[in-house]
Amino acid sequence: MLILVSNVGSSSYKYQIIDIETEKMLTKGVVERIGNPPSTFTHSVPDKPDLEGEIDAPDHNAAVAHVIKLLLSQEHGVLKDLSELAGVGFKTIFAQGITRSALVTEDVIAALEEYIPVAPVHNPPYIASIRAFQKVLPGKPLVAVFETWFHESVPDYAYEYGVPREWVEKYNIRRYGFHGASHRYISQRTSQLLRIPAEELKIISCHLGGSSSLCAIKYGNSIDTSMGFSTQGGTLQSTRVGDLDPFAVLYVMDKEGLTADEVRTILTKNSGVLGISEVSGDMRDVEEAAAEENDNARLALDTFHYGVKKYIGAYVAALGGVDAIVFTGGIGEKGKRSREAICDGLEFMGIKLDAEKNAAHKGEGIISADDSRVKILVVPTNEELIVARETARVIEHGESNHI
Repeated sequence: MLILVSNVGSSSYKYQIIDIETEKMLTKGVVERIGNPPSTFTHSVPDKPDLEGEIDAPDHNAAVAHVIKLLLSQEHGVLKDLSELAGVGFKTIFAQGITRSALVTEDVIAALEEYIPVAPVHNPPYIASIRAFQKVLPGKPLVAVFETWFHESVPDYAYEYGVPREWVEKYNIRRYGFHGASHRYISQRTSQLLRIPAEELKIISCHLGGSSSLCAIKYGNSIDTSMGFSTQGGTLQSTRVGDLDPFAVLYVMDKEGLTADEVRTILTKNSGVLGISEVSGDMRDVEEAAAEENDNARLALDTFHYGVKKYIGAYVAALGGVDAIVFTGGIGEKGKRSREAICDGLEFMGIKLDAEKNAAHKGEGIISADDSRVKILVVPTNEELIVARETARVIEHGESNHI
């Protein structure tokens, strides 16, 4: 069974084809700068040179059409015909009334549209990509694998907000959590690396990147996570605000006469690491600026690291101890300075980083000191594999799960 996995960004489209029987990746690629010509693309097939170039992709429809041509290409493709695909899985974020996975229907698309104000960066491009595949692959199963899925096991007292019950009953206002595919993969892969059953492990998964969240995983189940009703909550994000007293927003709205749409743009595109540093939302740029004694850049780094450290401390308490702390995501996998800053001062909890291992580390492995009671690992995430597995399950069983 071949599954095409679609990971959609506001201006990008990433894809993989995975053979579920072997869990082998047959091809992967990305189209970037969609809507901002010239768009660039990379297409990779194992044991073949990567294909790179520029195309005109004014929208996600054009990007999907280009990818389909590549997949069917005699020289660079891996399919003779689109009928070889069993279906397409989408790493969707959030929709009203849906917590995990669902065969895409008009009702599912309507649920995605309803939550565009909650997920303004993510939902519109996913809707556009789904529509594109409905045209290209009419009748082929399309599956939405929602990021909230892994966090269904969070207990009610951990997802509850102190809001009127009417809000909960009418609008389902509560903590949902995101990055579910990544945190689920980290739980499974950490168990394999440590050779300890997941049912015996207490893990803190730190997915750190342009979008960051932490998850407390107890015996294979999510029991708490840093993001909330939307992807805005939790740790500082690249351009998103993270945790914030809502009255600060109301105060500035009153003073500046801002509309809800204007504030939504500020909190999603002009805040977070970018907002503090006034340099960039990319940690590499901010680290470079901090090295040149830009104090706002230094402050953005310190604020980000401190926020992650606080969540680790909170989750050690929630878990009743911890066996492993795992770094993943772009910053988690590549940010050796960030890993060092986050772990610094946690030695009293048995969390001890090996500086040399951390500095030299590449790929997957353990970076904790030999005498550290808690294992510290770097594990590149594989969200696509999780989405492919779930897509295959839904196609085979036709299951959906709604609130």
